[in-house]
Amino acid sequence: MAITRRFIQTRPNTDVEFYSPNEESMNKITEYVNLGKTSGVVTTVSEDNLTKTISITFDNINELDTFKDEITIINAGERAIAHCDSNSISFSIEEN
Repeated sequence: MAITRRFIQTRPNTDVEFYSPNEESMNKITEYVNLGKTSGVVTTVSEDNLTKTISITFDNINELDTFKDEITIINAGERAIAHCDSNSISFSIEEN
């Protein structure tokens, strides 16, 4: 069964930059796309430009778990948390 992981950021105002994955992280996602483990990243921004959602849907929970264990993704998560904390961006991670 497919599972989607969402990284949802809400910034205090539009002068604050959202976190965005770097090239290394996007290359890792592309690797998973090429292997058929995910269809890629979908990014949406709310109408008021204050909330950004980055979604990745995986074929199954095992593919998601493998992805989360990748050092590139672990490092990206640490960068995302640091960026959000230092820019007063609230965030959540949802999986369903």
